[in-house]
Amino acid sequence: MVLIGGQRVDLVMLLAVALVLVCVCYLVMLVWLSRRDLEGDGHRPVDLTAVDPGCDVIVVIPCLNEERVLGASLERLLLLPHPRLRVLVVDDGSDDGTAAVVQDVSDPRVHLLQRVLPMARQGKGEALNAAIKHVLDGGIGEVADVESTIIVVVDADGRLEEHSLHEVLPGFADPTLGGVQIGVRINNRHANLLARMQDFEFVLYTEVFQRGRRHLGSVGLGGNGQFVRLSALTSLGPKPWTHSLSEDLDLGVRLLIAGWRLDFCRHAAVHQQGLVDLGRWVRQRTRWFQGHLQSWGLVPDVLGRLSGRRRADLYYHLTSPFLLLVSSLFTLAFLAWIARLGMDVVAGQAHFSWMWVSSYLFAFGPMVLLATIYRRVETTKHSFGLLQSIGLAHLYVVYATLWYIAGWRAVGRTLRGRTGWVKTDRLDESQAPDATPGLTGVMARELP
Repeated sequence: MVLIGGQRVDLVMLLAVALVLVCVCYLVMLVWLSRRDLEGDGHRPVDLTAVDPGCDVIVVIPCLNEERVLGASLERLLLLPHPRLRVLVVDDGSDDGTAAVVQDVSDPRVHLLQRVLPMARQGKGEALNAAIKHVLDGGIGEVADVESTIIVVVDADGRLEEHSLHEVLPGFADPTLGGVQIGVRINNRHANLLARMQDFEFVLYTEVFQRGRRHLGSVGLGGNGQFVRLSALTSLGPKPWTHSLSEDLDLGVRLLIAGWRLDFCRHAAVHQQGLVDLGRWVRQRTRWFQGHLQSWGLVPDVLGRLSGRRRADLYYHLTSPFLLLVSSLFTLAFLAWIARLGMDVVAGQAHFSWMWVSSYLFAFGPMVLLATIYRRVETTKHSFGLLQSIGLAHLYVVYATLWYIAGWRAVGRTLRGRTGWVKTDRLDESQAPDATPGLTGVMARELP
């Protein structure tokens, strides 16, 4: 407590309210922006027999021990309707049958780059850098034009929707467009609650944040379903990707700093496996959070070389881990208040207060509204009703607090100088219910 103008003010409460208001206002702004379509972005039918837009497409799949899922993914990729499609699988030092899976494919469009220790297993970014060097050196055939060559980064467990290329490629007619990110869905969301929460998370990120950021010029790239112009990559130097633990975030921000435009295509998605083990989820999100912390080194360039709404939003986005860590402390205080209130109720000493209602609305209200967006997107045979979506929203609030564990774990690892990570095993395709047929994945990795 401090005295301000003769009044006693709880600074902690004041800071907590200010933080909540900032986050809520930002969320409301993005929800509003995301519901506004840019010109020419309305719903339209897709003609898979449409005229080829003139792009060469190279799908790059970084792999480490992916024999369980790679074969099915390659089969589906080769069904994509595009006349100049090539697939490059980067075997990053696997000790299983990953390379043999690729070698068993007789289609000449499929190529294999094998990396061996000690060069292999230095992170996804280095595997992708090796792929780009291999492409530029003619390892998979001639590259006619770096301006019209599009690199598509997917992972071994995913499924690109059949119409993805037809939705995304026409946008590259704009020479200022450096990259496009498509949506992400979890294909085992119907069989596991944790996977369902991840699907809810990805849909909200793409349907609200990515769509909203199109209006701000600050769209980000993800590790899966990422389309990038080859000339944009080479403009960043011989190694476009860095050693960042979130190499996708890092790449997207540096492309924006370099003057390229990024876009988000909401009419296509990549479907991937969701984690079904909570411990692995925490380790994966710890890596993501730690990579976000590493991206703070980009803040000076964002502030110095960008301007307007793009600069403001990227600054907010890059510093958001700090807000999450602070909010975790307020959440602990809120939970302590809930516990005390519960004891008062049991003891018969509680008296109704409108603060109960306002606290509930702040904690759960925004997510209930966002659940209506998720419900509209989830139009499969497993779609759910209004009451189910409201229940899901309450569960998601609990799920979101798990990020606090990952965040503080990431801080601890950063302070100890630990940046290593190892791969998470995939589920067998036969164990991944509801895998969407005809559709190609984030190389989920697990911290030790």
